[in-house]
Amino acid sequence: MSNRADYPGHPSEAHVPVTQIYRKLEIVGKGSYGAVYKGEHIPSGTIVALKIIDLDTEDDDAADIQREVALLSQLRGEGANVTQYYGSWLDGPNVWIVMDFAGGGSVRTLMKAMANGVLEERWIVVIIREILIALAYLHKSNVIHRDIKTANMLVQSSGKVVLCDFGVSALLSSSHSKRTTFTGTPHYMAPEVISSSSYDSKADIWSLGITIFEMATGSQPLAELPSMQALALIPKAKPPRLTEQQGGKEMRDFMTHCLKELPSDRSTADELSRHKWIKNSSKTPSSSLRELLLRYDKWAQAGGVRQSLAEPAPWEMDSDRSIFIFLCILLISYHHFC
Repeated sequence: MSNRADYPGHPSEAHVPVTQIYRKLEIVGKGSYGAVYKGEHIPSGTIVALKIIDLDTEDDDAADIQREVALLSQLRGEGANVTQYYGSWLDGPNVWIVMDFAGGGSVRTLMKAMANGVLEERWIVVIIREILIALAYLHKSNVIHRDIKTANMLVQSSGKVVLCDFGVSALLSSSHSKRTTFTGTPHYMAPEVISSSSYDSKADIWSLGITIFEMATGSQPLAELPSMQALALIPKAKPPRLTEQQGGKEMRDFMTHCLKELPSDRSTADELSRHKWIKNSSKTPSSSLRELLLRYDKWAQAGGVRQSLAEPAPWEMDSDRSIFIFLCILLISYHHFC
């Protein structure tokens, strides 16, 4: 008979105070929502991630928290490459969300150790291949992630890549096969999301293409511009492309299948999984990413400062997110009608 000491998330722990089950070890990420800690499941010694959200802060959004917990509870497919969810607890003004711990950190974090923040293509293809598994699973489950970015791609110590952070994800239904909510991280947003048009899972595919550009060049397109200027330009600009010096032919072709102006012209996650660039990597195991982790560790030991796993980017640091989005929409409307 299994007992509570066997593993995190055992049903018998549902009504036990969270501080009797988990202990915080060290902070690994911080944002306007609260913080992410490396933690320990006390009965078993298993290392976990503890996302602790302070409900008393002016930035908290109860709907986002409820959405994330509901989706994490639903998304428990084996081999789906989404972060494993163990449960959530209310502890005074804080919500604790307990998940699998990715010892390698985020892809964005790992990029800090590379020259100019650029990853080698042999690593990029493995990361994208593994994230496609997660996207195919989400989209078949009628879920749009809506915040695909390198900061939400986590690499475990084994090299396995998982997708995390479902705080702004959306569940599509048969009666609502598209969404219209303006949400996400500005530089990664698809044109149709910014333009307040209806959108579906193809918005995630656009964001995936942007992450390829970022990993291959060290930054997102228009990264030199403030977020609101970038938001105004993305719907009007031609989709970004890599040069021959920045990526091989197959990777560049793959990216064009993601970054089509019309969502209907973009490939699905399943279709992208069959692209030659991805298929040619099939014999390269995800464990090959451990070399990337070792490089990062050497860099950190030599004096590099580890970036937060959830460090807020400039556009995420506004104290009032609703005012920020309102100003963005005003600016976009101004450019549209002028």
